[in-house]
Amino acid sequence: MFILKSKLVFLSIILLFAASCKNPQLHDKTVITIRGSDTMVNLSQKWAEVYMKKNPKVSIQITGGGSGTGIAALLNGTAMLANISRELKDGEIEHARELNVEPMKFRVALDGIALIVNPSNPIDSLTLIQIRKIFSGELNNWMELGGEDRRIVLYGRENSSGTYEYFRQTVLGTANGNQQLDFATSTQVLQGTAALGEAVSHDRSGIGYGGVGYFANRKDLKILSIKKDNNALPISPIESDNNLNYEAIYNGDYSLSRFLYCYTNGTPSGEIKEFLDFILSEEGQKIVAEMEYIPLLDYQNQL
Repeated sequence: MFILKSKLVFLSIILLFAASCKNPQLHDKTVITIRGSDTMVNLSQKWAEVYMKKNPKVSIQITGGGSGTGIAALLNGTAMLANISRELKDGEIEHARELNVEPMKFRVALDGIALIVNPSNPIDSLTLIQIRKIFSGELNNWMELGGEDRRIVLYGRENSSGTYEYFRQTVLGTANGNQQLDFATSTQVLQGTAALGEAVSHDRSGIGYGGVGYFANRKDLKILSIKKDNNALPISPIESDNNLNYEAIYNGDYSLSRFLYCYTNGTPSGEIKEFLDFILSEEGQKIVAEMEYIPLLDYQNQL
């Protein structure tokens, strides 16, 4: 009997130890889980790194996977914050409420979408119509754009990406009675902006798109200027010294820019609210600028 009780006590200790390993709260750590936009991963990791140094009892866990992944994680409760590089659609909000989730939106930064090619490509600028024709497959040789006689190789993001969705709606748009245009079937789909940049950097014929912060300081990529139409001046999202072109992005002269968002389930409280307050603080927005994203205008006016 004594041996049986001893075994039971020993088993209880093992189970308590195992539970404590799985529950960070027992180690005086509050865990914040963040999932979503690949565009925002680098920025969120830097925010988390600085915040955790100031708050050692907080552990922030960040994974990407795309804005769609972030939305799903918020709805199923596996993420406390969803990083999303576009606004939720009406249908997504309605579906969330059916699941008793109340998405609350926070603008946390801006982002310019850059068009990138290999540095050996002689093309320096494109119009929005040309970009639309390229990615829809209507134009498929660089010679048609004044470049070399080379087949255009398209690189794009997976359809769970907010960048994919933004580009599809804003650049491809609609045709033939409001029917949404889609990417050419030849588009090579890659997981993440970093992978897309690597592919284009090694492909003389390639073209892709993504958050400008990922590309601004890379010597193995060329960021194209964009013209709204044939008569407009070409506008680049970066300046000659490779700094971001804040003014052009803020005032809309550069055609492809958007807000980046964090979404919570309802009004945030506790450490989630504290972390969001940090993101939106002067220090948090300074990190936005340091990471080659665009800080919110209220902070930028203080620079």
